[in-house]
Amino acid sequence: MVYGLVVVGAGIVGLTSAYHFVRCGGGRVLVIDANGGPAQGNTARSVGGFRMGLFTSRVNRIISETTVKFYLDVQKSGYDLGIHQLGYLILLDISKYEQYVERVRELLDAGTAILLSKDELKKRIGFIELDLDDEESRLLELRPIKGAIFSPQSGYLDVEKLAKFYYEKLVGAGVEFLFNTRVEKLRLAAVNKIGHPREPFAWQEKKIESVETSKGAIEAERFILAAGAWSQELLDPLGIDSYIKPKKRQIFASPARGRLESFFNVEGFNDFNSMPMTFIPRGPFVAPRIRERSLWMGLSDDIGRRWGLDFEAEDLFFYDNVYPLLRKIFPVIEGVRPQSKWAGCYSINTIDENPVAFRVMNLVVATGGSGSGVMKADSLGRIAAALALDQGEVELYGGVKVPSTLLGIKDRKIEPEMLVF
Repeated sequence: MVYGLVVVGAGIVGLTSAYHFVRCGGGRVLVIDANGGPAQGNTARSVGGFRMGLFTSRVNRIISETTVKFYLDVQKSGYDLGIHQLGYLILLDISKYEQYVERVRELLDAGTAILLSKDELKKRIGFIELDLDDEESRLLELRPIKGAIFSPQSGYLDVEKLAKFYYEKLVGAGVEFLFNTRVEKLRLAAVNKIGHPREPFAWQEKKIESVETSKGAIEAERFILAAGAWSQELLDPLGIDSYIKPKKRQIFASPARGRLESFFNVEGFNDFNSMPMTFIPRGPFVAPRIRERSLWMGLSDDIGRRWGLDFEAEDLFFYDNVYPLLRKIFPVIEGVRPQSKWAGCYSINTIDENPVAFRVMNLVVATGGSGSGVMKADSLGRIAAALALDQGEVELYGGVKVPSTLLGIKDRKIEPEMLVF
């Protein structure tokens, strides 16, 4: 049996790629994953945060906001994706205030982001510490907070519910899934075989003929590699570079009991009377989770953290790197002990930290979410499907049309994102 398409990876990008391939009438599809079900790898370890109206890069805005608008409309149609638009709050210290304000001037003028003064922050959040001019703050390299950028339309969703939506649609469309199956190799073959045991030779036109898996070889006309942080392991033997490397990030959660309930008694930001998802300058974030009534606290460290796959959350990382900064700015966190923790790996695009989607032979590579994969997944899936179907243009949700090569490696023209936190 030869499939029309084999998708390697049942994370959110693999699911969206298969979904839009089928939606375009692409033929029989098989999705393969090493885990026991859909979205059980790095997707399951995601916070599920999304930005709306908070990107300076045009490409970032297009692929993220069309994706989020699709999610919002799915939820409006009656399918619960656990979306909570509680907002993003980016605290700005005195060293970066003017720089960041200038970067987001266009967003402020458009009204998609709001600049809040120190006095406004203190008025809305009675338990926040903004002065940060004591000896401990200096030791922690914290500087006084001068203001904040607030993005009211941003928020988070439930990644498990989102994956379930695509999975149910795919199963309903007859897509096959092969779980608990590891793809070990992409097998190269000559397009026009001559029967020699050592082909394909350098002078022959080549294609991916099959994937070798822990359960045998599977052939297809075309392939989409959406294995996220694992993608390069399969590409290296072929001499293909996706510029993707895995980088660990960690999340710690604690029930909002006692003084932590303060995070759920804040007015003026959203309809939930909750603190927004809040980002500390050069440090961690804290995300109130409405339904669980808990706080998620995390940090993706950079320099000093090796590239590589690592899924062990570290207690000392929380107490050494996350807790001291959060406790200083939010004293109500004093004494908190996480009840749960987990770690995952961002698939970091080392060029510009935007997704990549490109085609080599009959293979499409779609990965590189760099921490924003969920909020860009639907658009990335549409682009991957278009590349697999040899379509030069792709229509994103809402009618926005872009070249299918938008996220390619060659002739890549993506503006650097100026609003990074």
